[in-house]
Amino acid sequence: MKRQRGVVLLVGLVLLLMLGLLGASALHDAQLQARLSGDLMAATRAFEQAESVLVEAGTRLLSEVPLPCLPCRLPSYPDVAGDEKGDQVWQAVDEGFYLLQNLGDTTLAAHTSAASSVTLVRVTAVSRQARGRRVLEAVYAFDVGQSQAPRRITWRQR
Repeated sequence: MKRQRGVVLLVGLVLLLMLGLLGASALHDAQLQARLSGDLMAATRAFEQAESVLVEAGTRLLSEVPLPCLPCRLPSYPDVAGDEKGDQVWQAVDEGFYLLQNLGDTTLAAHTSAASSVTLVRVTAVSRQARGRRVLEAVYAFDVGQSQAPRRITWRQR
């Protein structure tokens, strides 16, 4: 009888160890899920900020038409508002930064009539959110002589 008590103790310790490992694994999975959901929320917030900046820059486009850039390079990331990097000047707004680049005039823009000449302006918007920062670009076409709102003809996320 006394020999069986030692086996019961050993089986109980092994079961306790297995339950402890199962609990530690569940805790690790819960922490991973919390981190992933936090990253997703930060990415969503950053995308919304960049989209807000893009819309705000689009509304300011008629009053802030930049000079044509030659050559029009892809923009570098803003360090601070008003930071000049060559011909690139980032503008700060509440939700982030934007950069306007005049790509020139064309008669071949998408969604426009073939006879009309339009000016193409690339708007680059960067969210202020540090974690999950997003960059959006859009190209707007508008006739400088008319007071019509610019039309977004292309859009992408970088």
